[in-house]
Amino acid sequence: MAVARPLKLKAEVFPRRHLPSEITGIARVWVDSGIYHLDTEFDYAIPESLDSVVEIGVRIIVPFGNRECEAIVLERRDVIGNQAGLKQIIKAVSAFPVATTESLRLIAEVSKRWAAHPYDVLRSAIPPRSAAVDKEAIEIVKEPNLPKKLARKYLQFPPGKDVYRLIAEYLAARSSAGSVLVLLPDSRSIERLREFVSHATVLDSQLDKADRYRNYLKTIRDRELVVLGTRSSVFAPLPDLAEIIIVDDGSESYYEQRSPGWNARDVAVLRSQLNMISLTMMGFSPSAEVARMIENGSIKYQPVKASLVVRSFQATSGELLPSGIFSPIRSALKKGPVLFISPRKGYSQSILCTQCRNVSICECGGRYLQRGAGRAIECSLCQKRHIDWRCAWCQSQKFFLMGRGSERFAQEIGRAFPGFTVTESSGEKILDNFLSDEGVVIATPGAIPKSSKGFSAVIILECERLFSQSDVRSQERARGILFSSAGSLAGGAELLLVINHSHPVIGALSAWKPSLITSRELRDREEVGFPPFTRSLSLEIESGEAPALLRGLKSAQSSGRLPSSTRVLGPSQTASGKSRLLLLVPIEEGDELISLIHEFQRKRSISKKTLASLRIDPYSLS
Repeated sequence: MAVARPLKLKAEVFPRRHLPSEITGIARVWVDSGIYHLDTEFDYAIPESLDSVVEIGVRIIVPFGNRECEAIVLERRDVIGNQAGLKQIIKAVSAFPVATTESLRLIAEVSKRWAAHPYDVLRSAIPPRSAAVDKEAIEIVKEPNLPKKLARKYLQFPPGKDVYRLIAEYLAARSSAGSVLVLLPDSRSIERLREFVSHATVLDSQLDKADRYRNYLKTIRDRELVVLGTRSSVFAPLPDLAEIIIVDDGSESYYEQRSPGWNARDVAVLRSQLNMISLTMMGFSPSAEVARMIENGSIKYQPVKASLVVRSFQATSGELLPSGIFSPIRSALKKGPVLFISPRKGYSQSILCTQCRNVSICECGGRYLQRGAGRAIECSLCQKRHIDWRCAWCQSQKFFLMGRGSERFAQEIGRAFPGFTVTESSGEKILDNFLSDEGVVIATPGAIPKSSKGFSAVIILECERLFSQSDVRSQERARGILFSSAGSLAGGAELLLVINHSHPVIGALSAWKPSLITSRELRDREEVGFPPFTRSLSLEIESGEAPALLRGLKSAQSSGRLPSSTRVLGPSQTASGKSRLLLLVPIEEGDELISLIHEFQRKRSISKKTLASLRIDPYSLS
């Protein structure tokens, strides 16, 4: 017997029609179509009902194909001639502009520089709307103050000083009128600076939606503000912006994670050039890009006169603490807290059999590790646990921990200096402040707690591991870690390094001159043609399409559409199974390369192919 199907009610659906009305103007807009190649400007008619609302920077809804999309107004102009064929704006998202002519121009330049759809940049630049905040918004009208001075400089932090207090003092001493935008690497840095600049306006993704949108609107309406923010705040539409300050410009946090990966430092440099805004970099040690600008004179370097007592201790047999380092550490512990810097977090990265010296591998192919003292050995991939571990090769039950991290170091250091409390700061357990006047702190780079009087000694463990990492920024990153760690010292305290006695960083730290080592780094990069002397593009594509892409690039190069100086490295396999090509070209020819790749992406979009994953000037080339 057939089962009767349930009855369904049907309704006649009439298509939504927009009745014609009187046109009062034409709006030129970007449309959030979600389609890569539709990144041009479009014209829409402004109906009489929206005449008082539609202005530059207002978000609107427009008909686009068979759907309705958000758009933002770039320009408004009068009706000239017959505009009967133009579609009309449906409605305004809100009655307030969320961008200025200057901020829209910056977004346009960034989208061109990083081969992106303008709305891909705009989504990072403008926070999501909060309807409740739009209702409470009150426009504040003040005459903008034009910046009186224009300067581009790098200010180096001295050792043994609270850098956030120094930044606050700099802000208080500014003589130029207008607003100032301070970019910091993360929310933790913002909170530390707010202790000294409590009146500042914060732009940070960690704020709730309403507060973030409310603060953003404040930057477009108020004047003479101090704004503290993370990377996306570089687009804040401050009409009277006089100065941009970037703290620790080499931080990876300034790089946007989504393709194509613009970074706040380069956007700030571009904004400074477009709108004649002063630019100040602050930090212990500059990035390679800023070091290059200092070298060619586009940024003035303002060092501090300082010196540091630096002592090196060379490990002879892989020991954590060489024998000679114990005495200065004990002396420092009598004066106050001591800070140890560990290159890695965790307990151990792998297990080595003591008898046959083989690295222990699970059946699934993952390495075995130990996550803590007394915990079972487990696989890093499948998490299979072994309470009674045996070597698969020789059946021995004796093992050695390789790639030790901060947790293991805390145990070993605690045994080496009994009677002192050992505190850890790493990973998800970051300690903001260390309030005790004595004890030992084990921290990873980026998780160093603040001590009110400074640490009586800072010991950096396994320094050469920091310099020997595989990516091109290992030297720059290690230099930054050493200089910033030394900044945590109390006045007159010593910096102790577990490193080869002949390493050049020792002299640079002693004289407090990063230039003694940055110049060497720049020459090494220049010799092999790496950033900051080249523009770099990383393309990831399905492995089956990589050979055709490679042939196309070589054809473009031979026909003159791609600079002849372009180097194509790869393809290489990525962890996702795709193929990766790395393109390098001298800086002065970078625009030609970006233009060609932009057109390549547009053609893929038009033919409805999946876009290649694109990163322009990524943080790391590896």
